[in-house]
Amino acid sequence: MARRRAQTTVVIVALSLTVSVSAQFGGFEIASVKPSNPNPAGPLAAAPMVAPALGRLTAMNVTLRRLVYEAYRLVPFQVVGGPAWQNVNKFDINAKTIDGSVTTDQILDLLKTLLADRFKLKVHTETREIPFYALVVARNDGTIGPKLKSSAAACPDLEVQQRQRNEALAKGGLTALQPKPGETNLCSIELVPSTSTPGTIALRARGQTMSMLSSSLTQLAGRLVVDKTGLTGRYDLDLIVDLQTLMRLSADLGGNVSPLPPGLSEAPALMTQLQEDLGLKLDSQRGPGEVLVIDSAELPMPD
Repeated sequence: MARRRAQTTVVIVALSLTVSVSAQFGGFEIASVKPSNPNPAGPLAAAPMVAPALGRLTAMNVTLRRLVYEAYRLVPFQVVGGPAWQNVNKFDINAKTIDGSVTTDQILDLLKTLLADRFKLKVHTETREIPFYALVVARNDGTIGPKLKSSAAACPDLEVQQRQRNEALAKGGLTALQPKPGETNLCSIELVPSTSTPGTIALRARGQTMSMLSSSLTQLAGRLVVDKTGLTGRYDLDLIVDLQTLMRLSADLGGNVSPLPPGLSEAPALMTQLQEDLGLKLDSQRGPGEVLVIDSAELPMPD
């Protein structure tokens, strides 16, 4: 039991953040911070977007809280405290680095410095007892579900996929990530309209590992998900996501959330769908982990 707890602690700590608010390599040559347009033209123009790539940081319709998630490589439950406006007021940021060859991680480190400078952000970390989920195979015989299938796709690792995604965003915005009609993005994991259940949204993955699925489920479940399936290799999968889960995720990321229309059909809850479609389940556990505490922040002066 002690050994198992020690292993769990190591996993959580390994995924926790290391706070550093200074960069060891130059800085932003130009940085503009402005309130977002309150009346954008079209749904994509209103969608939050953060793209640290190609020597630039481009952020649109993002809250301070979303910027903190991005800068410190965290998910919502790992950030606590902060002013009331942190998930209400939205900003656009355009910043250019002195050195155009900097990496995504270096740009995000520079974002920490920008937040400290322009938003007067002050933070610290604490170790707390936190709940998390272990992603495991649900069936005793190890059989997986009908919508989880081995993939022959030769996809790059997660870091390369993330860099390619950020570069596409930096070049073409959110429309650059949209597949053409009738096409499927290979080596991807994304939320798309379900083809099997009209009127619903599905998490669709092609050529992805269980580790990548765990990262996506962390966002959807609002709690850290650790892969303990023992499944290796890459998989294709389709998982229907209920609207309540999507609304919570959108709110966490600073999106505009409207009440669901009355009489709308509802998909089964995430836990049920995960077990029925993929043959996996989330086992609730607890362990020590680090959280980022926002001590204070101020509204920035617009450029």
